[in-house]
Amino acid sequence: MLFPFFANAQTTTSSPYSIFGIGELKYGGFTQHHGAGGTSIALRDQNNFSFSNPASYSNIKFTVYNAGAGLNFGKIADQKTESRTSSGNFSHFAMAFPLSTKKSMGFSFGVNQYSDVGYEIKNTVNTDTPSYFNLYNGSGGINCLYVGYGVELVKNLSLGANLNINFGNIQSRKYRVYPNSDQVYSFSDETFYAYRGLDFDLGVQYYMQAGKKNENKISHTLGLVFRNNSKLYGDGYRYAETFYGRSFDFGNITAIDTLIFEDFKKDTVNKPLGIAIGYTLSKGDKWTLSLEAEQILFSSIENRVTSSAFEDNTRFSAGFSFIPSPNYGERGSFFKHVRYSIGGRYEDLYYDFGSYTFREFGISFGLGLPVVKSVRLEEEKVPVVSRVNISAEYVKRGTNTNDFIQEDYFKIGLGLNLNDKWFTKRKYR
Repeated sequence: MLFPFFANAQTTTSSPYSIFGIGELKYGGFTQHHGAGGTSIALRDQNNFSFSNPASYSNIKFTVYNAGAGLNFGKIADQKTESRTSSGNFSHFAMAFPLSTKKSMGFSFGVNQYSDVGYEIKNTVNTDTPSYFNLYNGSGGINCLYVGYGVELVKNLSLGANLNINFGNIQSRKYRVYPNSDQVYSFSDETFYAYRGLDFDLGVQYYMQAGKKNENKISHTLGLVFRNNSKLYGDGYRYAETFYGRSFDFGNITAIDTLIFEDFKKDTVNKPLGIAIGYTLSKGDKWTLSLEAEQILFSSIENRVTSSAFEDNTRFSAGFSFIPSPNYGERGSFFKHVRYSIGGRYEDLYYDFGSYTFREFGISFGLGLPVVKSVRLEEEKVPVVSRVNISAEYVKRGTNTNDFIQEDYFKIGLGLNLNDKWFTKRKYR
């Protein structure tokens, strides 16, 4: 068994598998993308953009703000026990605006989560020598601050690039407590790293429309993203001590002796290369079908938790969005202008357990509630659509057989997509 302390273990926070590598990966995109299976690589929308593919910045016509947060409710179970979890997080803030009204080019910046670490694993070991409890916990993750630029290089072909500034802290602790012995001291071992590093994304989108230009014509978009491999550099420390304590109530322990105290300088963690490809088929703003595949080459990364190598992380996603009436000047029910989304994804995760492939399945739904106003663009009044976005996703990860842990999550996302027009030249007559 590659991960023996999962046996007879109880977990009480977000995901025990975030103990691996730099934690649980947060797939890209905004709340509205999560409602459609997480697809975002090949989406082009003048009212929105996707930091997952910087080529999309070339198509925006308005200043766009996008922010989001999420709540997770889950059940974690093995063959003997189960526990309930809940957590919340800020997921992203981003802004984009066009740089020219004559040329298709745009600029974007923002911050988002790349990975999340949050676990607490308890188990009991009964032996002839004094029995003891183990507790493993960790917290933190890696965030990404980005700046990006996208431009239509030639007709229907857009290129873009993001410069990513990665930063974050990862803290891990191990405690061993002997509850029934006065002869053996309990001990704790803690490590902390503050990481930072740079990398970049390159994105391409090729757009085709059937027939003459018309908002209701069928269009095709192909998107491709390359994310370079890079290093995260970390400074930190390791601190270990013995203490008196017969429980996990660590607010009531008495330290005895320091076993280890050392500073770490220039620790490095590799952030692997990633490639993603996407395709969308759409009819104006009426409906959009999206397909997407992504591979992150974790097989080139060292596993510091077990002796096994990581596997490549592979994801397949599909999504469909539909607006009954995208004519926002048309009177009628509010719900005719709501965007309805559904999607699904399948993922082979990078955790390695020998012959077992660790999989994740998700099905999602989304609503985009519109707020519409009109602005003048190139001597024409056009609707500017902002939305309050809601996503809901059910996720199943892993299995509860062979001493592994199965996770079932219900994730709720709330996002705000605001559009406005900046730098408008006023005309006086």
